This record gives sequence, C-alpha cells and structure tokens, in this order.
Amino acid sequence: MKSFKEISKNIKLDLENFEVLLNELFIDEDESLKEFFDFIFKIKGKRVRPALVYLFARMFGETNSTSHDAALLVELIHTATLLHDDVIDEAVLRRGVVSVNKKWDNKTAILLGDYLLAKSMQVTTKHQEYKLFDIITPSVLALSLGELEQQISNFKNFEINEEKYFKIIKNKTASLLSACCKAGAYSTVKDEIILEKAHEFGENLGIIFQIKDDILDYVGNEKTGKEKGIDIKEGKITLPLIRAFQNMSESNRNQLKVVWQQAFDDAEIRKNIIELTIKNNGIKSAEQDMQIYRNRALNILNEFPKCSARDALEELIDYVIERDK
Repeated sequence: MKSFKEISKNIKLDLENFEVLLNELFIDEDESLKEFFDFIFKIKGKRVRPALVYLFARMFGETNSTSHDAALLVELIHTATLLHDDVIDEAVLRRGVVSVNKKWDNKTAILLGDYLLAKSMQVTTKHQEYKLFDIITPSVLALSLGELEQQISNFKNFEINEEKYFKIIKNKTASLLSACCKAGAYSTVKDEIILEKAHEFGENLGIIFQIKDDILDYVGNEKTGKEKGIDIKEGKITLPLIRAFQNMSESNRNQLKVVWQQAFDDAEIRKNIIELTIKNNGIKSAEQDMQIYRNRALNILNEFPKCSARDALEELIDYVIERDK
C-alpha cells in the first residue's frame, strides 16, 4: 500500500501553499489567542480534505484562488467539528497528543470551534466565493444532523437498522468529503454533471472511510494501542455488529439484546460482543460492503479524464480501505 505522502506527491506544492495560507489566517490574531491556534494547527493530520479539493481541481485544470479558499474552508470546518466532538466524547487525546478540551477546558474547546466556523465564513466572504457556501453549507447541516441522529437513535437502545446506519454515516462522514470533491472540481470546471459526479465520488469514499473506522473499532491496532469497543461503550451499533447480527443464531441474538445495556460499563461484556461479532463474520461482511462502494467510486472516476490526479484518487480509495488506524 502506498503512503498518503506518496499518493499526494503531485499536489505537494499545493499542500505546502495551503499550510502557508492557513498560518496567514491567524498571523494577526491577538497574542492571547495565538497559543491556542499554534497548538491546534501544529498537530496537523494528513490534510485528506484539502488534498481532495486539490486533486479534483487538478483533474480539470490548475489550482487557483478558489481552490485554496475551498481547501481552507473545509479544513477549518473539519477542525471545528473535531474540537466539538472531543468535548462530546470527553476525549483526552487527539492524534496522539492531549486534546484541547483536556489541555484547557470544554468551554475553551467549544468557543475555539465556534471561532473557526466563523473564520471559515470570513474566508469565503472576503473573496465573494458564495458558490462555495452553496456547496459546503448542506454538508455542514448534514454532518450536524448525522451526529444528532446517532446520539438520539443509538444511545442505550439496541436497534439493528441498516438503513438508519447508512443514513447516519452519509450525513456525519460522507457529507463533508463529498463537499471537498465538489468544491475542488468547481474551482476549475463549472459543468453541473461533473460537479454532481464529484459529489457522488466523495460520498462513496466517505462511506468507505466510516465503515473502515467502524471495523477498526472492533479489530484494534497494536501500533496505536487504541482501546477496542469504544463504539459499543458509547452505545453505537455499527456495520460490523449489524452484519454479525444478521448471521447469528436466535439464541445469540437474544443473548446480545440482554447484555447490550450492561456493555457500556463492563469491559468483559464488550470483549464478548467483539468476539461474537468476529465469530459471526461481521468484519468480513463489512469489508465486502467496502468493496461494493470501492467499485462504485472507481466507476465514477473512470468517467473523468485519465491523469495523475485521477490515479492518485484511485490509490486514495485503497489507502482508506487498507489503513490500520
């Protein structure tokens, strides 16, 4: 499997320029705020979302000011949602480093998230990129709705509902990735059919991304040492368990229903549920689902011009599927 660095080599300069532009956004901030933003953006991830913007922009032309604004917009929104999520999840770590809410407090993390959302609006209004608002706003609404639906529907309720699961992950994960792809394409092409295809690709990639996250929560990773069964602990019924439940005997199903509410506070029960899920092919079945969405994403890419950006996007799909964290 190629590393993300190898996959994104053709947009290396774009991503380097992105970091400069991101830092410039906060260069004139009050000294009292700089400490927060230096900390937040120093712990950067792989920049998958800006990379999607630039890859789709380069599929149809050369990156430009609209491409950069789109990349900044999606990264600011993404970072804001992470700050809020860490408060909700009572997280102590983010990318292996102490989280903002733990280093300071919940109020600070929430307010910083709000500030980044406002900053994202400033980026687009400054250059009158109102079409980017049209592309991104529905994804932010969907993302919020997905998180709300998951909180309401899954908390301490044992409900196997495949349709609801896919609706939630399309909203909470796939929506922003699809907006990245569409915004990137929009920056260099205005064909509505292409823009919708870019959106559709991003949705499929986002679904793959979330299914993989849900699988990793059951199989873990020795490198990261991350605790398994966090989704179970939080009352989330994800695809591995849904698929396993479909394969279980009636006695195992009844047993699972009985112990589910005890699993939130009992590590041994969570361990048993994980073992039951694996035994009943929940992981293998979820992996098969990822392949279905992989094929859908590849079929969409095949409609686009053959180029290095398209090749990178193909490799990115497999990177998402094969990653171990």
